[in-house]
Amino acid sequence: MKFMLVLVVCTAIYNDCDPGMKHKEIFTSWKECVLTAHQESINLIKAQPAGYVDENGIYVKFYCDKII
Repeated sequence: MKFMLVLVVCTAIYNDCDPGMKHKEIFTSWKECVLTAHQESINLIKAQPAGYVDENGIYVKFYCDKII
């Protein structure tokens, strides 16, 4: 099976999320997709100023879509 990773950046303060970003890589296992999702989520949070993350309650959610 193949999986596409989609990362979605959200704000807990405003209860809103962006439309999502498709990861450039296609994964051949669920595990590989999920591990990459966690690392990319960390990278996205680290790339933002601390004040922005704290003030807006920024978090990242993700899903791995099975490609048929």
